[in-house]
Amino acid sequence: MIPPRTRLAVPLTSAQPPPAAQMAAAAAGGADLVELRVDCIGDVPAVEAALRAPRVLPVLLTVRSKSEGGAWTGEERARIGLLLRLAALAPDYVDVEAATWRAAEPVRRWAAARAGGVPRLIISQHDLEDTPADVAAALRTLREIPADVHKAVFTARDATDALRVAAALARAPHPERLIALAMGEAGLVTRVLARKFNAFLTFASLAEGRASAPGQPTLSDLRTLLRWDAVGPDTPLFGVAGWPVRHSLSPRIHNAALAATGRAGVYVPLPVGPDAERWQAFMAAARDAALDVRGLSVTLPHKEHAHAWLAGGAGILSPTAARCRAVNTLTHDPAAATWCGDNTDAQGVRAALDAAVPGGVAGLRGRTASVLGAGGVARAVVAVLVDLGCRVTVFNRTAARAAELAREFGCEARPWEARRTLADVLVNCTSVGLWPDIDTTPLADEDVPRDAVVMDTIYRPRETRLLRVARARGCIVVDGLEMFIQQAAAQFEQWHGTAAPRAAMRAAVADR
Repeated sequence: MIPPRTRLAVPLTSAQPPPAAQMAAAAAGGADLVELRVDCIGDVPAVEAALRAPRVLPVLLTVRSKSEGGAWTGEERARIGLLLRLAALAPDYVDVEAATWRAAEPVRRWAAARAGGVPRLIISQHDLEDTPADVAAALRTLREIPADVHKAVFTARDATDALRVAAALARAPHPERLIALAMGEAGLVTRVLARKFNAFLTFASLAEGRASAPGQPTLSDLRTLLRWDAVGPDTPLFGVAGWPVRHSLSPRIHNAALAATGRAGVYVPLPVGPDAERWQAFMAAARDAALDVRGLSVTLPHKEHAHAWLAGGAGILSPTAARCRAVNTLTHDPAAATWCGDNTDAQGVRAALDAAVPGGVAGLRGRTASVLGAGGVARAVVAVLVDLGCRVTVFNRTAARAAELAREFGCEARPWEARRTLADVLVNCTSVGLWPDIDTTPLADEDVPRDAVVMDTIYRPRETRLLRVARARGCIVVDGLEMFIQQAAAQFEQWHGTAAPRAAMRAAVADR
């Protein structure tokens, strides 16, 4: 027997437009049911009208208490009375918090007296602060309460928590009668993987600003950007791990490439707390075989953490990654149970410079080059420039890091305050100027060299303030987008063993 597919539920949180119109819009967008969040809607007559009218989708009725993340601030007795009164109007499902079921005898009597078990009962609980150490145990405790479906929602501090929730769902008995999600930006992966593990449903808002919980994607983004309809039991997981990753266009470009080539997989943002210990914990969770993680893009501040993790015996380093001492690409081979680390930033840097500089990168030999920053991407930039025969100077706020990087590559390090020094090539490898702080710049406008090659590894915005000033001063400017596309294409080819669809990847970020 084929199990039922995971449903897409759209919460309705406002009385305007009328719930019936919102229900029709949700159906047109591909939803399978709607949740009437009475506590958010507030207009009880509008809810009653929606329940009495013909329905284009099944309805889940919820009157959420504030203690579990809802908007109800009135008396508890009134909330329970309203819930039971609306439940008599025959919604398809009714959500009751586990705490309410335990405390309110009228609710238990109603649940026991449902004729034929209709409406179907969802017992829920919401942890608004954290994710427990033992998610599976929390699920087992919840499922001791008799119900048709059980819903457990946690709060993910970072992607490690979210992966633990997803792994618990993967191993739970009868996932088709279970909802297990993590709230917050880091919890997005649990909403996507609900379909992979055959959960009862996942939630997506009708539009921006209408989410019923933090981290809830829109229905459109879940179905298009995050490839909802292509996710199944055998779908491998890919993602970008960093802190922060909210700005990253990697999910957009990689999911577009997967769609263009017909490859299996879904690619998600994975915010991982900034220190080395959080990285280690994340990788311990990512190695869970149930998740089937096949590839990770690694971004700030974890490129050096990933290198250290592999160098410490967790996997294999490519010659480029070993030389740069930074990893931006992790590839997992489940058959061999091995993780391999590479640095495709170097390929991206070289390709971007070659496309922008008249005559190509051969013309940079013997030129002076200033590199701002000493992190993971700076290591790749310095490696490329040294290989091209440039005379490189590294500037960084932490002088010791600049000195270490310069020593490794046989170049010079100077204090951050001396970065005004003119050079033929200038590359910004810091995050200064990254969206949303687009008015900041790592170099005062008057200190930007004239008639130089100026590259910014930031790609959002595409033209940073540094590049805008450089263009006005007659420089050849190289934005970070081409480097981003080229390094992503190299990642795709490593993970999937096929040529990257560069045209589709460019098109995916053309308007961003």
